[in-house]
Amino acid sequence: MSWNFSRMGHTLRATTLVQLPPELLYLILSPLDAYDLVRVRQTCKALKVMIDNSETLQYVIDLRYFQMIPIGTSKMDVPPATCRKRLRQHDAAWQRFEYKQKCTLPSIMLGPIFEFLGGVYGSAGEDCIHFTRLPSMTDSDDLHCWSHPVDATTSVDFTFCAAQDLLVVVAYSPDPRTHAYDIHLRSLTTNDVHTDAAQPILKALDKNLIDREIIQSTGHVNVQIMGSYISMLLWNIVANEGIVGDYMQMWDWKSKNGYQFVLWFHRGINDCSFIAEDKFLVIDSRGTVEIYDVADKSKPPQCTAKLSLPSLMNHVSYTEAFTGENIIPGSMAPYSRKSYQPSCSFHPSTNDQLIAIHVSVTGTMDTNTIDFHRYSFFILCSAILELESLFARTYGQPTLNGPKLLWSTWGPQHTTWFRVQRNEDWQSSLYGFRVVEPISDPSEVSREPRRLRIRDFNPHIAQNYHAQDKSDWRGRLVEGELTSTISCPFTEPLGSALPYREIVSEELFDVDDTLMDESRILLLKKDEFEELQQIDVLVF
Repeated sequence: MSWNFSRMGHTLRATTLVQLPPELLYLILSPLDAYDLVRVRQTCKALKVMIDNSETLQYVIDLRYFQMIPIGTSKMDVPPATCRKRLRQHDAAWQRFEYKQKCTLPSIMLGPIFEFLGGVYGSAGEDCIHFTRLPSMTDSDDLHCWSHPVDATTSVDFTFCAAQDLLVVVAYSPDPRTHAYDIHLRSLTTNDVHTDAAQPILKALDKNLIDREIIQSTGHVNVQIMGSYISMLLWNIVANEGIVGDYMQMWDWKSKNGYQFVLWFHRGINDCSFIAEDKFLVIDSRGTVEIYDVADKSKPPQCTAKLSLPSLMNHVSYTEAFTGENIIPGSMAPYSRKSYQPSCSFHPSTNDQLIAIHVSVTGTMDTNTIDFHRYSFFILCSAILELESLFARTYGQPTLNGPKLLWSTWGPQHTTWFRVQRNEDWQSSLYGFRVVEPISDPSEVSREPRRLRIRDFNPHIAQNYHAQDKSDWRGRLVEGELTSTISCPFTEPLGSALPYREIVSEELFDVDDTLMDESRILLLKKDEFEELQQIDVLVF
């Protein structure tokens, strides 16, 4: 379509969009995201050809399709065509279980407390925390190792964020009458006080802040980093007057104003995990999942929704419930030291990811004897956020003993459940949309070599599975479905709604537990006392 206009005796003819010069049309289309490009591509043949012939625009679409973001590269460094090729090779390696190399971590990395974040593996030894930057699909094959000294008599836990060069070390307070723990903020590379830290040491469970004195603080702790936030979960804290409870404390470690808060869970909680920069989940052992929001720094986090897990038979109860070890969004970026940055790598988009919740149930079941079962179920983070809005529309603001979204309202259509066999590892390792776990044959001894199974819950892959060329693919697609089947010990149907692509390795591996990230699987081998004996790394 075009129009004629008259101005000062001259006739001006307006040009249609497809009549513009290709260079100008490209500039118009370049700011669009993948979804808009796909819609524009469907409007007419000319625009379809324009988009299909542009490696840059196709790269934008591919990144969204595979739910990945590029790290360590730019258009000036690596041409879009090369990036597209690497991205597709990256996904193909996973779907065929074709790893590029295998290496073994040095024995000093076999400490009992460890973290694997941003391509760096950290392990606490007797008087040091040892670190190893692992090889990636495009980086050097060499392991880069370094260590930082710590006081083993007072150190409790550690974590780090490679993207921010931040190392967090938790230690017992030198004066437990005033506060329970010191949280040291250091540089991951130099072990100096972090230059962005508003103060070098944070105080956990400060007597003046929680308005009670801590009598005993020897329970388990867990510390996380989420961007500018550091959170610490503390279980079984005994305060004066015999008050026992679980606490969560959170700080903005860069804030000069000293922003922090403490939440006290007098009924106890099982786990707490961030699902976005301003939201986290709290899970208790009574079958409740709560969503908290920390967007408003003028007040403590607010509970915005409560979700119930499936109801159980009489005399059966939830005894444990915790989230899987998916990498929280703030820690997905790779090691930031420039000399070790890969030239082009891909990491899961923080717009969405898979969430795993593991539960155990105990009680009198179909055999009339006390039994114990374990289950894992998976849900997309985007679905959790939709349920938050649904709760607000249905019930408004949550209250202490108020209503919850019933499992039948949200569970079957948003989750997929698996029962964990007695000789299988309970916690699957997940990263982005992928899950990896060793497969145990019930007839075999659990410490025999095992195959690995990878499930990919990327919804785009499942939706387009039948339209793709699968001539060189391995594995299968498991399609989601709603089911009315009720399995003991539950009294309502579980979820089987999420489709996924599954592949099982042909090779057998000597492995007990696994860890994974965007391009690696770590194979952890333990002895009969659950102590680490060896860590092998598969690089994809």
